[in-house]
Amino acid sequence: MTDPYQQQPRQEGQYYGADGYPTPQQPPQQPSAPLPVPYAAPYSGPYPTPYSGPQPMPYGPFPGYVPLRTSGMAIAGMIIGILALITFWVPFWDVIAAFTAIGLSWAGMVQAQKPGYTGQGMGIAGLVCGIIAAIPAVIFLVLFFTAIAATSTSCAFYC
Repeated sequence: MTDPYQQQPRQEGQYYGADGYPTPQQPPQQPSAPLPVPYAAPYSGPYPTPYSGPQPMPYGPFPGYVPLRTSGMAIAGMIIGILALITFWVPFWDVIAAFTAIGLSWAGMVQAQKPGYTGQGMGIAGLVCGIIAAIPAVIFLVLFFTAIAATSTSCAFYC
């Protein structure tokens, strides 16, 4: 059995480089004629350009293609729902914003189910944000009116 790692004797006609591997031998070069250019570009200056620019598309979109549109009501409901969630401590504006977000998001979800529309996820996000914002908004509104009523009926200095 022979050792596979043992250095093999050099054969005649092989030349070895500095790293011990044989140097590749290149086949003899034959002079070749320049390759023909199949499509000539129009002359555009002192140097020819291989690319003549963008070509127009010969066909439009495939038949029956309807581009999808995102429901604007779902987008508006989500934005107003997020704003209502952030500003839940503003007494009157937040109640109006929360119920507006719920209504717009609901309408956006209905519109997103029609063909050619998207935005179901944004409608759901706006609906959830509007519902979550409505709960503390109503609580803060009740506390606001309770504080107003308590300060106006008390008789601190004028009794």
